Amino acid sequence: MKLLVFAASHRPESFNRKLAAAAANYIRSKSVDVDFAEYAEFDMPLFKDNHEKPEATFTFAKRASAADGIIISSPEYNWSYPGSLKNIIDWTSRINPNPIKAKTVLLMSASTGARGGILGIDHLKTPFEALQTHLFNRVFPLGNCQQAFDENNTLIPKQRDMLHSILDDYVTFTGKLSNI
Repeated sequence: MKLLVFAASHRPESFNRKLAAAAANYIRSKSVDVDFAEYAEFDMPLFKDNHEKPEATFTFAKRASAADGIIISSPEYNWSYPGSLKNIIDWTSRINPNPIKAKTVLLMSASTGARGGILGIDHLKTPFEALQTHLFNRVFPLGNCQQAFDENNTLIPKQRDMLHSILDDYVTFTGKLSNI
């Protein structure tokens, strides 16, 4: 099994990057192949449906195609998800065959607010449903994330255990859908 994991944030010190890295490290410990991507690798100009697809579109499509599932940790901006992530989704939707069709997707968010970015996660489900992915029925909203990591950028035990439980179930889900 192979999973593409990334944070939809350009900031190297982003809490969503820390959360994505924690997920990637745990999954690797379970002998799952992880492609941990830097968000900047998928930078694309604003979507224009009558223009040639930028190279980053094919970079994302190739890496997503090679994976059985995708894990995204996305910040919440104004109760939704980043426009740059929507841009990636829109450019990808123009590739035929659809490189993310039938892939499993786990959505996560780290937020300094108490709700953990749950509204952004909820909005993010719609375009992935439109692209015929298999959204995992659990999400991981990490609220008050500034208090959820210790001085070594490791999740504190309560949040770590919840994340590991979701990741274990997600890997099982992906394995069953991918016949692995």
